[in-house]
Amino acid sequence: MHIEKIEYGPEKIGLWSQISFALIILLTLAAAVITGTIFWKILSSDASTASTRTFIEDVGKLLAYLLFDMGAIIYLYVKGLLQDEYVTTLE
Repeated sequence: MHIEKIEYGPEKIGLWSQISFALIILLTLAAAVITGTIFWKILSSDASTASTRTFIEDVGKLLAYLLFDMGAIIYLYVKGLLQDEYVTTLE
């Protein structure tokens, strides 16, 4: 017989969870701006400009910033807002 019980930890409250929520909102807005900038650069440039090394480096930097931003959002969500779960197994 295999019984698995998931117990939820205490709800995340306090200053850290409020700061995490505010930072997640700000980082999400920053990610939207970076994404819009990437699309604008790609769609508004002509082929001769888009094939230059400088253009590719700029878009690559923006993609790196976006990746870092998304990682920070996930980290803050997991550490600051997501409830802890405990799993108990009986055999």
